[in-house]
Amino acid sequence: SVLLLAVLFTGFINAQSKMAFGLQAGIAIPTGDFGDGFDMGFGGQGNFAYHINPMLDVAASVGYLTWSGKEADYTFSSIPVLVGVRYYFGKDKFKPYVAAELGMHFTSSEYEYLGVSYSSSDSYFGFGAGAGFLYKMGPNLDLDVNAKYNSISTEGSSSSYISVMAGVLIDL
Repeated sequence: SVLLLAVLFTGFINAQSKMAFGLQAGIAIPTGDFGDGFDMGFGGQGNFAYHINPMLDVAASVGYLTWSGKEADYTFSSIPVLVGVRYYFGKDKFKPYVAAELGMHFTSSEYEYLGVSYSSSDSYFGFGAGAGFLYKMGPNLDLDVNAKYNSISTEGSSSSYISVMAGVLIDL
């Protein structure tokens, strides 16, 4: 849906656009109790940014992350749909930033026990906070690298992880 939105807007905007679209891939390192049961995960996300001013963006992202169980045939996946803000500390070729976001994680779990497969799905509130940087690679192209602490408010506890993502952000 973020890609469709970006494509629709492309025809209506000029080179001085206030919008940007990005794609990222990376790893998700589970922490706490979540880390006790799961190995490092991986995934990606699409990003949309609206530039309020040179120092502030309103952002949205949709992603997919998956983790495998350490000792069992078990997988946990999340589709985070988040909105938030980015605050930039520079205006030059290298722009560090801090970010905060919140939204929903649409999760699914699958496991096998005695040859029988089981699955479940649910949705949970989540939030993330972190830091990163943009590095100008062209007139409308930035390298976007970030690390964030993320928390999914699952029943009775939370599933937390640290994501490290890298990709591009393209001004539309």
